Amino acid sequence: MILLLALLLVLALVSLLGALGGEDAAKSAPAPALTTAGPTSSDEAGTVPEASASPSPVADADTGEESGQIVRSGIIGDGTWTVAAAAAAPAGSESTMHTYAVRVEGGTGIDADEAAAEIAAVLADPRGWQDLEDVSFQQVATLEEAEMTISLASPPMVDELCLPAHTGGLWSCRVGPEVALNSDRWLHATPTYDDLSAYRAYMVNHEVGHFLGHGHARCGGAGEASPVMLQQSIHLQGCVPNAWPADEPSR
Repeated sequence: MILLLALLLVLALVSLLGALGGEDAAKSAPAPALTTAGPTSSDEAGTVPEASASPSPVADADTGEESGQIVRSGIIGDGTWTVAAAAAAPAGSESTMHTYAVRVEGGTGIDADEAAAEIAAVLADPRGWQDLEDVSFQQVATLEEAEMTISLASPPMVDELCLPAHTGGLWSCRVGPEVALNSDRWLHATPTYDDLSAYRAYMVNHEVGHFLGHGHARCGGAGEASPVMLQQSIHLQGCVPNAWPADEPSR
């Protein structure tokens, strides 16, 4: 009987110690880490790099307090591209020729050939870069033939094409030989312009100016015509809108 009682006592102590050991292990185990994820705006994603004459990314404009007035259509392109047909070569040009192709993303509602015709008219205008830089531009039919590609695309696609510059669904850019024009800006401009055709000319001349090696500029004085390389999409700095390099006061 005494032996049986002793055996039962030992078994009880082992059971008790086992229970205590399990509870301590549970208490000492690290609690699972809690993670939270919230939305971040495109403005928080980073800053727009400064312009330079190198092939580094250059965004068309920086963000500012007026950006809430700018049209955001919500258009998302389908990721397909239509390349515009080639245009006739400029007649009798002895200047440095730059070839370029124009392509338009599907789903933007923009006709590739119509957009290409407008871009060609801007690039051939005597108020543009031609005489100032002794250059001319020839539109070709394939990206492989082109020294520069001008892409008209939906805001999400432009954001992708412009990386590592942050265009925030609003702006256009030039990255090396790629000029990416935001379809919202092509269709709706910005509050700084009340003439859509003039704004489109500014878009083209500004980004092609980066391709030619020009950095951003500042307003020379209140009431003067803006330099084309001023970021006119938001801040005119006291100047008035101007889409043409040859019409700048310093020219």
